[in-house]
Amino acid sequence: MNEFTLIQRCFQGWDITHPNVLQSIGDDCLVWSGSQPLVVSADTAVAGRHFPEWASPEQVAQRAFLPAVSDLAAMTATPAFFTLALTLPPATSEDWLTRFALRLRALAETYGIMLAGGDTTAGATLTLTLSVHGTCPHPVLRSGARSGDQIWVTGQLGQSAAALPYILEKREADAPRSWSEAYWNPQPPVLFASQLQGCIHSAIDLSDGLIGDAAHLARASECDLAIHLDRLPLENDLKQREDEGLKLALAGGDDYQLLFTADPVAEREIVALAAQAQVSVTKIGEVQAGKGDIRWYDSGLERQLPWQSFTHF
Repeated sequence: MNEFTLIQRCFQGWDITHPNVLQSIGDDCLVWSGSQPLVVSADTAVAGRHFPEWASPEQVAQRAFLPAVSDLAAMTATPAFFTLALTLPPATSEDWLTRFALRLRALAETYGIMLAGGDTTAGATLTLTLSVHGTCPHPVLRSGARSGDQIWVTGQLGQSAAALPYILEKREADAPRSWSEAYWNPQPPVLFASQLQGCIHSAIDLSDGLIGDAAHLARASECDLAIHLDRLPLENDLKQREDEGLKLALAGGDDYQLLFTADPVAEREIVALAAQAQVSVTKIGEVQAGKGDIRWYDSGLERQLPWQSFTHF
């Protein structure tokens, strides 16, 4: 199957379209025309680095697509379209491609985002780069936190990182199902985030771990964050591991949840929107005047942490 046959069979004719995409797959460039700001993010997933080389095509689609759309949630953007650059090893089968494309199409339909273009090539290592684009009247930035804000987080932390050793050792059956699900099929709160327009001051998606990502937000906002470890949303299996579980929640990464700050007067609206979207939200701290530092508290006592977030190099 050559490149053009691959595109025609696997990636053209999907149901999801967008009225502002005037030209998509089939020309040299896509054409977009819109009145709202367009937010853009690119994510690359590499076999052996971001997912095991033996992962199924469906799992590969999930591990590439879901972390990418998580960045749109961080801006409170509504998904619009994405592009896919796909590097395929020579041994990739037509069956693998068909299954991958079917799962990617289903994910695109779930999140309401159009596949509008991309590229395919051959290479030694399976590599996928997704560029996701969303619309947002007033994008929420990392730099908007204000002294007095409450700090919130969605979902639960640490499950994906806890699953990774079991997955790499091919003994997922020994781990709680929720852990494997968090790794293979994370649930970034994209719809909920898009409804937070006007409610929140700053946000960041949790991809590299709370320690590092919270620090990015604090530095960008030039405010201090006071975060309470005993308030973090951890399931019981991780709580029972004590500091080991806490480390996974803080430094493990791959959560793809949302960390955000908001004025206390928005609390009732945030809780209502979360309930409507069936997303769990937890208050974990407060924003304070400062220069971008984080202070960690456990049962009211300040604590120094020895861990660092995931790094890509």
